Amino acid sequence: MPFELKLALRYFRVRRKSLARFTSLVAVVGITAGVASLIIANALARGFSDEMQDKILGNTAHITIFTNDGTEIFNWREIKENLEKLEDVKEVSATTYESAFIIGENATSYAVLRVQGSRLKVPSQEQLETLNLELETIALGAKLAEKTNLKTGDQAEIITLENQIEPKRSRVLVTGIFQTGLYEYDSTWIYISPDNFAKLNEQKEFTPTILSVSVKDIYNANKTADEIRASLGENFKVLDWQEANQPLFAALSLERKVALAIISLIIFIAVLNITTTLALLVNERRLDIAILRTCGAKTKSLIFIFLIEGLFLGFIGIFFGVIFGLLGCALGNYFKVISLSAEVYSLEHIPFRPHLLNILLIIFIAFLLSLTATIYPALKASRIKPLENLRNQ
Repeated sequence: MPFELKLALRYFRVRRKSLARFTSLVAVVGITAGVASLIIANALARGFSDEMQDKILGNTAHITIFTNDGTEIFNWREIKENLEKLEDVKEVSATTYESAFIIGENATSYAVLRVQGSRLKVPSQEQLETLNLELETIALGAKLAEKTNLKTGDQAEIITLENQIEPKRSRVLVTGIFQTGLYEYDSTWIYISPDNFAKLNEQKEFTPTILSVSVKDIYNANKTADEIRASLGENFKVLDWQEANQPLFAALSLERKVALAIISLIIFIAVLNITTTLALLVNERRLDIAILRTCGAKTKSLIFIFLIEGLFLGFIGIFFGVIFGLLGCALGNYFKVISLSAEVYSLEHIPFRPHLLNILLIIFIAFLLSLTATIYPALKASRIKPLENLRNQ
């Protein structure tokens, strides 16, 4: 074992004065708390971002296509057939969003009609004949059903604006309740099939205003959107999910960076205790350093001894910080400690999702700060003059 490492280990285990021992403990505790806090804060921010992304992508299109003036797309079947030939396109579906009001037993609420045939539980013709009903069928968001006190099997009334001028009242049958996990959707959306939407608006055939495209690789959606723009021309607008939600994800990314910067400052303040500890240790070991210099120890060896000493403290703090940080994330997920108001944040619960690359970045930052804190005391130790200290002894 190199003598520098051996001496560093010895100095680490033995403290002549209680003050150096106390500052060592404060340094380790501070680094542990800083690293653990940074892991938990990063995991929470990532969990919120991932939950929002999963919920949004699970209920909206990866790529949205509509005309420049927002009118109906009459040749949508031809466009759908051509787009599905693209390599990264998985599915193209026709849809429409229309504002409406739904009247329940106890309340009236604003709603958005969304044409979505694949997610509807449509009763058979025999069931409708048994009920002696000729009504269009719909599915309600869970929060919207709760507000209007409507259940599966209930009848309701929907008011839409025909040609955006005249209100049109229609009776409908609730055949399902769905839950997306996002309050904004669950409190306003109504799913309706294309055929029922056409009947509701007294149309012979459903004609969409929007084409929703699902892609195989969501992180390659912008390139696929560029291909679709090139193929459709200037009469259509093409919007991918990253562009549509850019303000939200930009804000979440900024939040993670700010949290990283602020808590890194906290770790920096904690590692200053390493500087204090090593400065006290250098003062304690002045005679030892003088003897080492008299015996021929080089300057770089003395610097190396105290660098190792400071890094020992840093590593212990980092190790326990990672352990407590991951443990905090696990306990937070188990007890679901972060519960939010869905009306404000759209989500009712945020999970902690620690990520390996983020943890490695935190370890690197803490290590770099610990290394920086050791430089001044190590240089101070290397400048001790052996003859003066031996004469004083």
